[in-house]
Amino acid sequence: MPLFKKIGAAALAAAITASCLTLPASADESYYGYNYNWWNDPVPSQNGYVVDRIVTGVDLGVGALSEPNDMFVDDETGKIYIVDSNNARIVITDENLNSGTVLETFKYSDEFTEERSIVKKTTLDSPQGVFVTHDNDRTLIYIADSMNSRVLACYEDGTIFFEYTRPSNDLYDADVSFRPDKVVVDNALNVYVVIPSITNGMVQFSREGTFNGYYGANRVETTAEVLQNAFYSIFMNRDQMRKRARAVAIEIANCDIDDQGFIYTVTSSKNADKDILKKLNPAGENIYLNMGFDDLLFGDVPLYYNGSSYASTIDDVDVDQEGNVFLLDFSEKRIFQYSDQLDLEFIFGGEGNQKGLFTSPTAIENLNGKVYVTDGRKNTITTFKLTEFGEMVHYAVEMFNRGLYQEAKGPFEEIILRDANYWFAYIGLGNAYYTMGENETAMKYFYKNSKGGYNRAFKEYRMEMVRQYFNIFMIAVIVLIIVLVVLSKIVKAVKKKKAAAGGDGNAV
Repeated sequence: MPLFKKIGAAALAAAITASCLTLPASADESYYGYNYNWWNDPVPSQNGYVVDRIVTGVDLGVGALSEPNDMFVDDETGKIYIVDSNNARIVITDENLNSGTVLETFKYSDEFTEERSIVKKTTLDSPQGVFVTHDNDRTLIYIADSMNSRVLACYEDGTIFFEYTRPSNDLYDADVSFRPDKVVVDNALNVYVVIPSITNGMVQFSREGTFNGYYGANRVETTAEVLQNAFYSIFMNRDQMRKRARAVAIEIANCDIDDQGFIYTVTSSKNADKDILKKLNPAGENIYLNMGFDDLLFGDVPLYYNGSSYASTIDDVDVDQEGNVFLLDFSEKRIFQYSDQLDLEFIFGGEGNQKGLFTSPTAIENLNGKVYVTDGRKNTITTFKLTEFGEMVHYAVEMFNRGLYQEAKGPFEEIILRDANYWFAYIGLGNAYYTMGENETAMKYFYKNSKGGYNRAFKEYRMEMVRQYFNIFMIAVIVLIIVLVVLSKIVKAVKKKKAAAGGDGNAV
């Protein structure tokens, strides 16, 4: 176990031991729930998700899986599509993982040219990603067929209607291979492909296969080397600048798209501190930057020890219909769930061989409150279900994000009764009491968890005190002024009298 895991585990174990009387853990769970407080310290917390089932390919009736690398859950039909990479096939099952069918041989449709139709059938070679959408009541399946250097687009019966291959456009670097890793498709059936060797962003194709350029590139990390190169470039000629190594962005690792058409991307490098999670608009701009989320941490808080950095590596992202964001941390083998406002809600999973733990998690999806995770080494699919506590948090956070703070008040109070460490509930209650005009109570809940909230409540409380005691205050001020005026006159009269008495004495 790496050093940072030992340190983190030891600290967390101590915290959990200290609070075990108030936070009982289920005997069926192989991991303890935890969260981070306002100061980014790990604290024990109630589990929001618990293991529901662990399923193998044999359970699905399709034989053993071999390195399942990706998965897609179709919200419309409830079907789950699993990329069984080493078996070069797509396994299709239902949301309850009851049984499965296999898609491994594909045929070309009549839409292809006569030259292409000479090859009647084809198979996959190390597929890495899958995406499913619908058009004119037909199910369209897009497969990142990596070693065949294509994105294969087919119907559910395996009939191919298009292939997206290496662009011949000059904008695509001639030295870069075309090995599709992940794929998403928008409502206009534009295709976005993640290719590990490309740092310019995702490769974008039109519905007809036209290469439209790159989309959503990450920003270049502002390292000391980048700053040094920028400084030296002032004094270099073109030949010298050409010889120096160029600073490039880190490539995108994975992607997802929500119901509104916003594309989400993640970057898995431990050295990245920018663009780990992005929400892109049609122009490829990161919406999170405009929302002030540029400096947020995702995954576990990084640990720096002996000159080295230990941090999460986010390898997959999934967004549910409510806008909740699920991030899969390959390094820590955990799942981090955030609200649509990027407030951390739950952390679950971990590394190990027990149920609910992973050795090589590869993909995450969700449907109807369930979370599905594939493990490429165990060759399994694990499903998690919401706990009662998790449902309560989801409801309270939903009310909170809709601005219905008073409706969220009761659930947040119940959440604190069950888990005094759940810091976001204090912010929820602070906002509830703030909107109710109970600023003193709001300050109490904001005090340790939201400096901005506390300042707002304190400002209102101060004005409230001023309004409440304004008349008394003004009367006191007026009385004080009168007293000071009277005292001033008395002092002057005494001085005048003494001066007069002193003058008489001299005369005598």
